[in-house]
Amino acid sequence: MGKLLSTAQLQRYVNDGIVFPIRVLTAQEVSRFRCSFEEVEARAGGRLKYAAHLHLYFRWAYDLATHPKVLDAVGDILGPDILVDSTLVLSKYPGDMAFVPWHQDGGYSAWHTSPSTSAWIALTDSTADNGCMRVIPGSHRQGRYAHRDSNNANSLVKRATEIEVDVDEAQARDATLRAGELSLHHASIIHGSAPNQSTTKRIGFIIRFVTCQFQMRQSEYPVVRARGDDNCGKLPVLVQPPTGGLEEAFSGWKGAIPG
Repeated sequence: MGKLLSTAQLQRYVNDGIVFPIRVLTAQEVSRFRCSFEEVEARAGGRLKYAAHLHLYFRWAYDLATHPKVLDAVGDILGPDILVDSTLVLSKYPGDMAFVPWHQDGGYSAWHTSPSTSAWIALTDSTADNGCMRVIPGSHRQGRYAHRDSNNANSLVKRATEIEVDVDEAQARDATLRAGELSLHHASIIHGSAPNQSTTKRIGFIIRFVTCQFQMRQSEYPVVRARGDDNCGKLPVLVQPPTGGLEEAFSGWKGAIPG
């Protein structure tokens, strides 16, 4: 366990609500995690735009969610006690119209009510052309805004909501990442993403990190104690990392996680 973010990077997170890029994976690790996800993708029929909670069933996803360098970066923001609340893989395929509307995280989960941060790890290059995350820097300091349900069929996120205020897109910044880099963003920063207009696939592995202070958590899925030994109170904690091969993991995941 060690410090990964500089003082300047930490200040950027405070000021902007996001910090990037942060290198956390080697080329070999990127290849391992991407290939592992693509095995799941192939098992699911060749396309998998939205895949939640893989870390509870697939060992490779658990290993990525608890990667030491990822936790070093997160620990610089949250401190020594870190829980993985959830994970989500969002894939955008070439020419697909899938997008993420402008929103703040936590509309259903309430991540913003206690210390939290989200890591967005690029398993492929994430660029303006292929639909990288876009943010409104500093918007997290303006508080929470009203949201409405998004009924757009092209929305990439299930139970998607969109912010009920006009967003000045001239202020937006592209959170571009190379494969193996991550960004960390605040739950209240306004962010979204555009469709993939390139010829390459974009894969992002998102990890929601919280602490044991998050006692109003409503999710039925267990948290993962990534670091520390703080009292987790009523929070359900995963007993052990997932085991088993692809078929066993895939069967368990499909049986437990809504499609």
